Amino acid sequence: MLIQNINPVMLEIANLPIVGTISLRYYGLLYALGIITAFLICRSFFRKKNYPDEIFEKLIVYVVIGLILGAHFVHLIFYEPASIFNNPIRIIQLGKGLASHGGLLGTLVAVYIFTKKRKLKFWEFLDTITIGGALMVPFIRLGNFFNSEIYGRVTDSPLGVIFKIRGETQPRHPSQLYEMAVGIVIFLFLYFFYKKNYKRIKHGTMFYLFLILYFITRFLLEYVKEYQAVSASFPFTMGQMLSVPLIIIGVYVFIKKKYYKLNPDV
Repeated sequence: MLIQNINPVMLEIANLPIVGTISLRYYGLLYALGIITAFLICRSFFRKKNYPDEIFEKLIVYVVIGLILGAHFVHLIFYEPASIFNNPIRIIQLGKGLASHGGLLGTLVAVYIFTKKRKLKFWEFLDTITIGGALMVPFIRLGNFFNSEIYGRVTDSPLGVIFKIRGETQPRHPSQLYEMAVGIVIFLFLYFFYKKNYKRIKHGTMFYLFLILYFITRFLLEYVKEYQAVSASFPFTMGQMLSVPLIIIGVYVFIKKKYYKLNPDV
């Protein structure tokens, strides 16, 4: 049994001129490390495809902005809709609540705008970005663990964690760590599959593989997470409801486009 009593603030500098207090949180640090690591991996694949660094460096700016804005606004709309009217300041508080479903949507829009503007291949670019995006999942979930947030339901499992800093006295599933582990497995699978076959896969394959693998596991892990009900009588959580359409779309397109078949060697 583990007791989680870590202060989510890693470093705090107070009484600074003009800005006052600056805090560095584990979550923010891990989010930044995830973006940097994803950047390096994606850049290596773009170089293999002989794209200049300049194109990728401009693309990543679009992606980071789209990722954060999409994750923020989808969280607000589906998880905190009342706060939009009751506490409008939440609209600009970008770090407080990020939904993975929104991050996906924001990334899609960002890559589409970038490739459309420069007349580049949308699906080819999205596939490469997907590899880095998959790696961000473990970093973000570890950050959630340090924040003692979105933890699981009460359990008597030996894996249970008491989130003491949140006032909890009963062990709960460390669902953040479960998702971190799943994210690592998905990333490794996608990374090595893409590294071996990137010349033969059909554009769109990696994105739809990620869509299927991540949101199926996300749907299943919701059963051990703290219940975020759509309503008191509804059997599924909000996370599950948002995941189902993505799973259905992913499976349908993957089969229809025959993404499971590699192109012949060239």
